[in-house]
Amino acid sequence: MKFFLQRLFKFAAYTAAGVVILLAIAVGLFRLFLPRLPEYQDDIKSWASAAIGMEVEFSGMDARWGLSGPELLFRDTALVRVEGQSRVVAAEEVRVGIALTRLLVEGVRVVDRVVIRGASIEVRQLEDGQWWIQGAPAEELLEMNKGRSPGQSDVELIGQDIEIAFLQPRDERPKFFEIPRVAVSVDRNRIALDADLRLPEDLGRQLGIAATQLLTPPEEERHWDIVVEADDIDLGGWSRLRRSSDRRALSGTGDADFSIAYADGRVRSASADIDFTGISLKPDQLFDMRGRFELDVAADGWLVAAEELQIATTDHEWPEASLRAEVSTDATGKVVLMDVRASYLDLQDASLFIPLLDADRQQQLSSYAPSGRVRNLIATVSDIGSDSPRFDIAAELDSAGVAADGSRPGVRGFSGVLRANRQGGRVEIRSTDMVIDMPDYIASPIDVDSAEGTVIWRSGDAKTTVLSDSIRIRNKVFDSQSNVQLIMYAGESSPEIDLDATWSITDVSEAKNYIPQKIIKPKLYNWFQSALVKGAIPRGTTTLNGPLDKFPFDNGEGRFLVQASVRNLTFKYQPRWPATDRSDMEVVLDNMRLYSVSNRSVSAGNQTVDAKIEIADLRDPVLTIDAFSTGTLETIRAFSMQSPIGDVFGGQLDRVTVSGEASFALDLMVPLKNPKGFEFTTRVRSNNGTLAVAGFPAQITDLIGEVTIARDNISTESLGAQFLGEPVVIDLANSDDPRFSVVASTKGFVAAGAIIEELGMPLEGLISGGTDYESRILFPRGKQETPVPLTIQIDTDLEGLGFALPEPMGKPDATAMKVRGDIRFIPGGETIESAGFAENGIAWQLVFNRPEDSWDFDRGVVTIGGDAVQPAETRGLHIRGDASIVRLDDWLSLSRSGDRELGTADRIRSIDVLVDDLYAVGQHLQGHRVRVDRSARDWLVQLDGEDVVGSVFVPYDFGSDRAMVLEMERMHLPGDDEATNEPSLLDPRKLPPITLTADDFALGNRQLGAIEVLVERVEDGLEARTIKTKDKSFDIVGTGRWIADASDPLGSRTSVQATLTSTDVMQTMNRLDFTPGIVSDQMNAVIDLSWSGGPRADFLDVLDGEVQVQFGNGQLEEVEPGAGRMFGLMSVVALPRRLSLDFRDVFNKGFGFDKIAGTFRIVDGESYTCDLSLEGPAADIGIVGRASLASRDYDQVAVVSANVGNTLPIVGAMVGGPPAAAALLIFSQIFKKPLQEVGQVYYGISGPWDEPLVDGTDSADFVSHGELAGCVAGAE
Repeated sequence: MKFFLQRLFKFAAYTAAGVVILLAIAVGLFRLFLPRLPEYQDDIKSWASAAIGMEVEFSGMDARWGLSGPELLFRDTALVRVEGQSRVVAAEEVRVGIALTRLLVEGVRVVDRVVIRGASIEVRQLEDGQWWIQGAPAEELLEMNKGRSPGQSDVELIGQDIEIAFLQPRDERPKFFEIPRVAVSVDRNRIALDADLRLPEDLGRQLGIAATQLLTPPEEERHWDIVVEADDIDLGGWSRLRRSSDRRALSGTGDADFSIAYADGRVRSASADIDFTGISLKPDQLFDMRGRFELDVAADGWLVAAEELQIATTDHEWPEASLRAEVSTDATGKVVLMDVRASYLDLQDASLFIPLLDADRQQQLSSYAPSGRVRNLIATVSDIGSDSPRFDIAAELDSAGVAADGSRPGVRGFSGVLRANRQGGRVEIRSTDMVIDMPDYIASPIDVDSAEGTVIWRSGDAKTTVLSDSIRIRNKVFDSQSNVQLIMYAGESSPEIDLDATWSITDVSEAKNYIPQKIIKPKLYNWFQSALVKGAIPRGTTTLNGPLDKFPFDNGEGRFLVQASVRNLTFKYQPRWPATDRSDMEVVLDNMRLYSVSNRSVSAGNQTVDAKIEIADLRDPVLTIDAFSTGTLETIRAFSMQSPIGDVFGGQLDRVTVSGEASFALDLMVPLKNPKGFEFTTRVRSNNGTLAVAGFPAQITDLIGEVTIARDNISTESLGAQFLGEPVVIDLANSDDPRFSVVASTKGFVAAGAIIEELGMPLEGLISGGTDYESRILFPRGKQETPVPLTIQIDTDLEGLGFALPEPMGKPDATAMKVRGDIRFIPGGETIESAGFAENGIAWQLVFNRPEDSWDFDRGVVTIGGDAVQPAETRGLHIRGDASIVRLDDWLSLSRSGDRELGTADRIRSIDVLVDDLYAVGQHLQGHRVRVDRSARDWLVQLDGEDVVGSVFVPYDFGSDRAMVLEMERMHLPGDDEATNEPSLLDPRKLPPITLTADDFALGNRQLGAIEVLVERVEDGLEARTIKTKDKSFDIVGTGRWIADASDPLGSRTSVQATLTSTDVMQTMNRLDFTPGIVSDQMNAVIDLSWSGGPRADFLDVLDGEVQVQFGNGQLEEVEPGAGRMFGLMSVVALPRRLSLDFRDVFNKGFGFDKIAGTFRIVDGESYTCDLSLEGPAADIGIVGRASLASRDYDQVAVVSANVGNTLPIVGAMVGGPPAAAALLIFSQIFKKPLQEVGQVYYGISGPWDEPLVDGTDSADFVSHGELAGCVAGAE
């Protein structure tokens, strides 16, 4: 052994030494040859071109000895095709290696290696799909060196730093691929390629490619083994390289390793390991995928398999799964067997791969939209294409389903186990939260909480029998349990079914959605949808047996029977009729007849028992209801309002309130094909009922009788009642007026008490007696273009009914006066109108509304004197026309009397009336037009007539600080001769301040000229701070008060302080309507008066106070008795006529005076004077005694005393003693001087002021009247 090793080592050493010597010789020769290289450049070029197969163009060349042997180096080299002279490659450097062994042994220069460095290759894809490399079709380039001659040696082609510029149609810039190294080696046994590619950023990181083909087998058996390693690949970028825009990946990154066997232009086998994340084939849908895939293609079939497959989305992830699909074909390529197996499939993830399918397959998959999971699938189909293919399938389904599409039903959430083959099969149903969708039959999908049971089928040559044993289906709406046998015969025979089911429904409003639309007619289906509002069916049964083509078994070929116990049903049997509530029904569907005869229900509060409800044939559905109901008039009214019965009354039953027991029968026929063509008849029976119309205070009571109502007819039978306390007969009939459908007519009698108590009229004590009347209630016809209101018409002549009202409204009992009026209840329920007229010329048109819960007057017009009534344009009551007599005091007294509250003044908005005789505030004004209008805070009263022209502003609230303002051009207050003198009980504290200005003011015939009065409110009442009048000859200035006084019998007291100053007494007396009697240029009167109560016409009767009067020098005029109104306090004017008779000589020069003065003390309307005196040049006159302001008469005595130089004949005897002394005292008090011894004459003045009686008397009488007037001590 040792010897062998020594010899082996020696041989190796000799061999190595020989090789070294040979290499040394070769290198030496190479160095000798290298300097002469340019001389052989053309030969080398020709040799290299022949060796490579392309012409070699270069700018320079060199030779060197590399590790693998001698090399020729060409710089700036271009390889050019021999044919066409097109350049194939341009490189910075090309090295050509020469096979050293063959060079040394055979002396043949053979290329065994070509290295290309720094080349750039353009690869372009054209519009037609062809590939060009360096401007020439790729096929031509590959054909250049196709086939190798036997003499060619092994060769290796190496590329270094190669750049590939890739262009596609419409690319503006190429994509650049970098190849650091690529090696292709070819020898006699194989062809091998090994390359690394650095990818553009949008395609990934790199590819490693290795491809090998063995050349030793026969050419027909050769194939390529290709291995590709892809790192950080961007699927989106690679997809965008595809010319077609479909079947692209939008995103996805990861690694993939491929191994492919390729031969004869197709893949024979392949395997791939992939791991990608963020894959998206369509927007908004991302998933991850990893696993190993295998493909094996054989002549008789193919196999596709996947192992360790996992797909993950945002909401779920597959477990590791294995899939396998194997197909066998015959010699013609026809599929004869298919075997599919899968450990796990998530069907909804099929949608992830839809974009990879063609349009038809996408549409098909989208229409199915599969979902759920399949486990342990094994499916084998054989004898495909034969008359009786064989199959065997088994699978576990978990919440599986497909979508409905057209006539194809859909299901979601089905779970169970399936096993089937050609002889039969079995499905074990174990589903929860399942959804069944049959859009052609049922409008909405059916949610099934659970489905349990087993379905078995057996198939034979003649028939297939399907059996189910206790299939139970439940959800929140229904719970059913059924057994069914279905036999399907071969050929044309109809299937036969035998089904028994029990079921319950918790909510028919939900269950009605499960009624199949295609089985029943659309009108009937719609009726079920609207009729079944809510309710439950605690128990129902279904029986169906017989041949299905004979359904519904009209000739007894089979039986279809549904029985249901319905509870708490709300049944809306017709849209225009009220639904029944809390209905309990036993419902039967016997073939095509649907009916119920055992039931109990409530409709709008009316009780119904055992109504007959039927649809005789569902194919021609006509609903009939024959029912008798009990309730009250109110429940029947509510029922009628919600039904076409209310249309008969024009939709006005909402204005009616009723009470009392009642019943009604209803016969209703509704053709469901034409629901609007229904017919009905109802008979309402009232027992002691009550009826009232909203807005009308009186009720109809004791309503007894029957009313029959049909769609186009109404009648009554023995219908009577009590109205306004009297019996009435009521007749209901169709109206002849096309605007109205029904008229309710009554005739009756009404007493005054009923008008007050039942109609609520505040007329107690103002009306008496009673009268006959006729009334009609007109119910409008419905659906008119211009709706008309519910109307009550009333006619009466008022004979027997008296009105104790002021003119012009009063009427004696026996006097007849025709009145016609109506009350219209305007649609909408918020307005009532009334219009009418009376024989005395009064007409009205009034509107009432209901802003909240009670009715109130809104607007209206009342005309007097027969004027036509025009509608009111503004709110409030407007009074118009001409009136002969208006007594305002009577109306005010009426409004304030007792507890009566008419409230009319609060409603008045305006008045415009011409009054022939207006009696107001103690005045009688004739021929005056009165206009009254409301302003923001006051009444504006305008008067225009002979006596008064001007305006009065009256505040609404006398409690405010706003004044009553009287602005008058003329204000003549004529008084009222007919007025009573009853004192006023007004409280001054409740009156407003008053301002009066008038250019021409008069009290009766007393002309006061211009007047200004300013009355202010004080704590206890009113105070006139200013009272001014001014006429041509006199003026008056004063103040006054009207205050509350609890000690006064009338509760208040009035006082006046004023001064009258005159510059022409005669004119003043004329203006004040007194017979002058005195001619003077100076008069002053100071008054301080008071009286009980307020301003009143009879204040003189209760007047208290004092008046001081003084006249300057002047002349007394003789006044004929009865010549006119005397100034009563100046009784001195009554003396001149008598004195002129008795003392003609003394007074022959007239009745001149230097002064007249006097003071009057007034108590309860009686004035007393102790110092009324006249001082004249001829004589002095003194008067004492009483002048009554109330009765306008005198009881006085005058003393006439002659002055020095004058003597008076003794007319009356002088009485001595105490009377004389008293007379002297009184005289001295009057004239402030002693009485002369002689020359006094006494006259008694008595009788009325306008015609006093003057007679002679004595001093005793003078003294007694002085004592009466309190002129001497001890006088009372």
